[in-house]
Amino acid sequence: MTLLDVQDLQVDLMTAGGVVRAVDGVSFTVGRSETVTLIGESGSGKSTTAMAVQALLPRNLAVVSGRCLIDGVDVVARPAEAARLRGRTIAMIPQDPMTALSPVSTIGRQLGEVLVRKDSGLSRAARRDHAAELLDAVRITEPRRRLDAYPHQLSGGMLQRVLIAMALAIDPHLLVADEPTSALDVTVQAGILDLLMDLQDRTSAGILMITHDIGVARLVSDRVHVMRDGRFVESGEVEAVVGAPQQDYTRRLLDAVPRLGAWEGA
Repeated sequence: MTLLDVQDLQVDLMTAGGVVRAVDGVSFTVGRSETVTLIGESGSGKSTTAMAVQALLPRNLAVVSGRCLIDGVDVVARPAEAARLRGRTIAMIPQDPMTALSPVSTIGRQLGEVLVRKDSGLSRAARRDHAAELLDAVRITEPRRRLDAYPHQLSGGMLQRVLIAMALAIDPHLLVADEPTSALDVTVQAGILDLLMDLQDRTSAGILMITHDIGVARLVSDRVHVMRDGRFVESGEVEAVVGAPQQDYTRRLLDAVPRLGAWEGA
């Protein structure tokens, strides 16, 4: 089943220097239990594409054209429908966990707001119980105590887990993960990726991953699209693209990955 069907998506951004074409006619799909990754250097148009498919770009600054079907709804032609889908069918893990949460509300209150959006009949006690279960599911220790904490009292890795818990709360059909591990050390990064794969295994959610990290893409992806200057320069199964790239740009991206050399004195 296709959850996301994007055809000839184009995004023009209005800037002080004129119109900039940030996304130039890209097409891709994401199916159930499938992870599709957009990979490329900063400024290639990855995050703009992710924002466009959720109708999150400001309408007075961005002109979006093409077709984007989510559960059969074209959110380009009917952007108001996207607001109904967000928080119910679509969930997003934003790029920076340090700024994605309100600094003046507790973790429990913010999780509770997500749960109420899904089920307005939940009592306060039921919301708190469910929120604690969600924090436990993303491997946060002492989950009930963390509900009363404010974002500044948690580490970046824990905040990223809270954002994943919020995504879990709505049982999304489609999860958009925008650089979900970019600010984390490699140990925490591995734990976050495991959580995303666990979520997918349990719910059959489709994942649209945005990353510049080829290692992450190789670990979690079924298919990848290599993006440059708003266009896809290479697409295919992850092992085919990473193992035998056809385009010079993809080869140069792979060559940019640091490699361990010989130990001095060995």
